[in-house]
Amino acid sequence: MPGSGLENTRLRDIGVTALYAIIVALLLRIFVLGAYEIPSHSMEETLLPGDYIVVSKITFDLRDVHRGDVVVFKHWDSLQDKREELFIKRVVGIPGDTLVFTPDGIVVNGTPLPTPPEAKIPTSPLLPTMKSNTRMIVGNDSVFVVGDNRRNSYDSRYWGAVALSEITASPLFIYWSQGPSESNPLPHIRWERMFRAIH
Repeated sequence: MPGSGLENTRLRDIGVTALYAIIVALLLRIFVLGAYEIPSHSMEETLLPGDYIVVSKITFDLRDVHRGDVVVFKHWDSLQDKREELFIKRVVGIPGDTLVFTPDGIVVNGTPLPTPPEAKIPTSPLLPTMKSNTRMIVGNDSVFVVGDNRRNSYDSRYWGAVALSEITASPLFIYWSQGPSESNPLPHIRWERMFRAIH
């Protein structure tokens, strides 16, 4: 019947369209976009445990890493039997920068580094492994990264600079968030964090 041929054509078109959509989604997932869950408190309040984020895998193919960027990178985690893990931190030093760690904050090239607006304000940015007024120069092809929650972050102050080649992505926005908050200590959906840009 003529109608059945038309119906078959429509079904075939729908199937081909669906197949193309799946292929495009897979290519985006593999090469362009990724999604991760924040597991720790090291980036509070910029990122909270239970935040789920979308990242771009091509940002740093298109431009250089800048001081102040939040980056996702692979690094050997000495606390986890030297397994390579994904971390997310903020860049505070780029190649050639001179960093000085003081009780009042981090000084970059002689200028105090501003605390990120959403960062958890520390009483001191130093960890036990860093001595006050420690001075260092960031090497070529590497960056120095620190968590926004500077009193509770496992970062470059423990294991040194991160190679630029280890940086894999730039976070874009929070697409889902579930956990406690200041107004409600019980785990719940944090609607106010949905689609919040990460910067």
